[in-house]
Amino acid sequence: MKMKVTKAIITASVRGTRYLPVSSAYQKEMVPVMHKPQLQWVIEEAIDSGISDIAIVVREGSDVVKRYLEIDDKFFKYLKKTNKIQLMDSVIRLTENAQITIIEHKESDPYGNGTPYVVAKDFIDGEPFIGMWGDDIIIRTDPTKPTVIEQMLHYYYEFEPSAVMSVRKVPRGEINKFGSYDFYNEKETSIPYHAKLLLEKPDPANAPSLMANSCRFVLGPDVLEELSKKITGKDGEVWLTDAVARLIGTGKPVIAAPWTGSIVATIGDPIGWLKANVYLAMNDDMYREDVISFIKDIHMK
Repeated sequence: MKMKVTKAIITASVRGTRYLPVSSAYQKEMVPVMHKPQLQWVIEEAIDSGISDIAIVVREGSDVVKRYLEIDDKFFKYLKKTNKIQLMDSVIRLTENAQITIIEHKESDPYGNGTPYVVAKDFIDGEPFIGMWGDDIIIRTDPTKPTVIEQMLHYYYEFEPSAVMSVRKVPRGEINKFGSYDFYNEKETSIPYHAKLLLEKPDPANAPSLMANSCRFVLGPDVLEELSKKITGKDGEVWLTDAVARLIGTGKPVIAAPWTGSIVATIGDPIGWLKANVYLAMNDDMYREDVISFIKDIHMK
């Protein structure tokens, strides 16, 4: 019987220098997008995808995520007294629907986006898990379609590869910002979107394809084993894509699949944050007309 994937790791341990000066005192992933911290959108996505055990990897000494998820008795008594408790329903839902663990990424640990998974090795306990970047929000544009995670899990359960990496097509001029995949053709494999090569940040003219690494992954034990070697790459950091590329190079099956029904909003910088707010507002009946009117006003000035 195939093991059901119930665990997710959300990485939230980067310093967020593109958000300075605010990130010098406030964790980037807690910056609000609309009425909720960006990290909450990511946690909700995991829960909506059937994940019940979530680890959030934060940098050493940061307690803002822990405090946000804790129930403050005095504050909740005040909200009940003033008939405003419903304003915290979304936070209560998080803790009622998932077991959430906070894990620290210590200063002495290697830097890089692959290290949080190594730090959470005991939490993973040899099981396949979902990897999620904490500063990328998935916005569902067609609620009738499965979530991105559910679509990636479909491939994992069906073909049991070492990893399923979510990918999206980007303009050629932007492929040098991402990992780019080459694929086996149908005569070479029976596995859909079977990755043959992963090239990190290629020259646009030499990119194997315009299918770029995105932000949601199903990662099997092979990936964690490779990451645990702590092999450093660019800038002396441990990179998830490097580990996956090495597995592909040794013949391990990796699926790099696109999805439908959702868009990704990358919030790694202020302009990405602004776009995410507009996307979410336009996707919400409560705010859509006001946003359209506001944009029209700006355009006419």
